[in-house]
Amino acid sequence: MSNRTFACLVCKKLQRKPRALDVFLCPVCKFECIRVHAKLHVPATRKLKKWNTFWAQYLTERSQLAEFHAGRGPAEICLPLLSQRWVRAKR
Repeated sequence: MSNRTFACLVCKKLQRKPRALDVFLCPVCKFECIRVHAKLHVPATRKLKKWNTFWAQYLTERSQLAEFHAGRGPAEICLPLLSQRWVRAKR
């Protein structure tokens, strides 16, 4: 089985763990890590500007997607970082 990247935004550590895990706690700070989409490349932690820009956009797109699936928000969303476009079916 393949691994997924989990990122701790508190201590800026990346971990590779089995993809079957839904929740992973950071071994350093014990906060919950975020599971990153399989096809994304997470910038290096030492490149602080790229790191912060990536996470701001990634978290925004994840929240937009969650709202879309919950039936709220616009009828169409475009997620450039995730390379996805979602259109709500008309009823």
